[in-house]
Amino acid sequence: MAYKINPRKCLRCGLCITQCPDKAILVDKKVTESDGLTLYTTRIDTAKCTECGACFSHEWWCPAKAITRT
Repeated sequence: MAYKINPRKCLRCGLCITQCPDKAILVDKKVTESDGLTLYTTRIDTAKCTECGACFSHEWWCPAKAITRT
């Protein structure tokens, strides 16, 4: 079972990047707004993902619930 980031739900906060123990969530684009807020467009590298579920778990959950199992 694989995981997927729904771009419509994603807040681009970047929390998932820091929580993946396998470093499988990669940054495609990083934008810093004029007010200093940094936004990230991310994706899951299926070659690196071990499907551990950390990005999907209750402990490290995505605040927007944008990561789903496929």
